[in-house]
Amino acid sequence: MISQLFKRRKLPQTPESAPDIRSQRPRAGELRLRGLNETLFLAPLPVYTGQAQVSRRNFSVMNETFLELGGSNRGMVELGKRLAIQIWLALFTAIMAPTFVILYGVLSYPENFPTPFKDLIDAVKVFSSYALLLILPIGAFIYGMLSNVRTLAKSYPVRFNRQRREVCYIDDTTHRVLIVPWESVVAWVARSQGVTSYGAMRDYTFGMGLEDEEHDTVQFILSAQPSDAHALGMWTFIRNYMEDGEQVDTPNPMLAALGITLTEDELKPYEGLHTFEIERLDARALGRLDDGGGDLTAEELKRWGYSKRSRWPLRWWYVRRVIVFWKMPYLIAEWAHRKGRPILPESVQAWSQPLPPEQWAQPSPALQKANALVKTAMDKKGVSFVDACKAAGLH
Repeated sequence: MISQLFKRRKLPQTPESAPDIRSQRPRAGELRLRGLNETLFLAPLPVYTGQAQVSRRNFSVMNETFLELGGSNRGMVELGKRLAIQIWLALFTAIMAPTFVILYGVLSYPENFPTPFKDLIDAVKVFSSYALLLILPIGAFIYGMLSNVRTLAKSYPVRFNRQRREVCYIDDTTHRVLIVPWESVVAWVARSQGVTSYGAMRDYTFGMGLEDEEHDTVQFILSAQPSDAHALGMWTFIRNYMEDGEQVDTPNPMLAALGITLTEDELKPYEGLHTFEIERLDARALGRLDDGGGDLTAEELKRWGYSKRSRWPLRWWYVRRVIVFWKMPYLIAEWAHRKGRPILPESVQAWSQPLPPEQWAQPSPALQKANALVKTAMDKKGVSFVDACKAAGLH
């Protein structure tokens, strides 16, 4: 039960949370409404969407041959910081709380504390006995983190081979390999709504379905997203890679404004020690902005919203890092990454080898025609994706 609280959402999920794509074959641009749930299908036939793509850090591996979805340790740094806070809570309960209590007593009622050092030792003993109870939640949290890493080490990523124009899925339990054509992959964005005692709630999901013709089943790949824009951006990134070979993000305007150019090491798709350096780089850039203003006067600085000049604008950033034990969360994330993942079957490793350009698979004529029609309708006529797919005769 406890480990379930920390277990990352696995990509393969049960069909109950996915649409019916076997008996009701979907089409690109088709919109299905069911109660308060809405599902927009983006494929089969992965046509142009015109949407902004998400960051490359959502993917664990990307090169000239294939792209991997899954297998990343994203979120481990945050878990490490939460662990540090729990450790500080235990230390505060065992040492700091009795110290403050005795200090307050000595200052307010000195006659009741003739031997403050002895009283402090006794108080620490009492409070420490209660602090020992915090070992249970801390132990449960650590167990959850270890279970998370163990699950990640047993989970296969989904691999998209752009040279072969195929998608590979490996079952985590049976290790069975399923390879399907790229243009047959069913993709969708789902939005579900519900009403709770706290108000209306919305959930967004990006999903894909890989049809296993041999077993007459569908392997579902579902990923919860914070918004429909993120879900659409996830598919757009995959599609842009498979169709156009895009491997890098469009330069972030904010980073460009700050004069930051991220190195290849800083663009690693997993969290680790390099994440600490990225955060420090961002903090220094923001510190320079806060400490900027050039030759502006104090009144002008205040008027234009600048912070007061400081000799050490990053002091609170360093204080927060000390509170989380400096690089401890990042060391945990680095260890989780090095823990590895299952070795891919030899057939998949051979399938992943690069091909000579003359052997690369090409888009089908149907996809090329549909892409041209949808792109013209969206970019030149300004219609929506649904209407563009309808105009192209896709649904």
